[in-house]
Amino acid sequence: MNEFIKQLQFTGKVLHELKLVSSHGGNLSVRDGDYLYITKTGRMAGFLSEDDIIRLPIFEETEKDKEASIELIVHRRIYQKNPEIGAIVHAHPITATTLAYFLDEFVPIDIEGQLFIKKVPVCVVERPSASLELAESLADIFTKGYVVSVVRSHGSFAVGKTLNEALKYTSTLENSAEIYYRWKTINSIKF
Repeated sequence: MNEFIKQLQFTGKVLHELKLVSSHGGNLSVRDGDYLYITKTGRMAGFLSEDDIIRLPIFEETEKDKEASIELIVHRRIYQKNPEIGAIVHAHPITATTLAYFLDEFVPIDIEGQLFIKKVPVCVVERPSASLELAESLADIFTKGYVVSVVRSHGSFAVGKTLNEALKYTSTLENSAEIYYRWKTINSIKF
């Protein structure tokens, strides 16, 4: 089995086990030169088979595109504008996604968050899923050096040189968001 497919399967399983995606939510991709391996539409991230992953060109559309995740347009644009990016993880972390309704930027208060993700811009677009507007906005965000962004009312997109790195940023985001939420909640209680 191809090493990229193994990486996608492992990452999908971890996302599922950490409850960073719903049963059929999220999508993953990894760059292979001018191609990408991406999960197919509607697949269960935690239980990916070899048939649940498709290899497509980054710089051109094909007939097989309709088999890929609906976020293919976003993955392609991020890779096109950011050649140093090797992998993308799109997840639906509950606390981070909730905070994005109230914040324009999330700045972690915990050491791990400050170290790994520093600042997280909230991406606000009219069509927050599978749109050219979303693709362009996220590609521009990652051009500025951010490693993760939360799309208001949708979820997070994290990038890295590897899937493991993008997974680390996704997991750190949700952990930091949960710490922030609990701190705000406890801080509002009068003891």
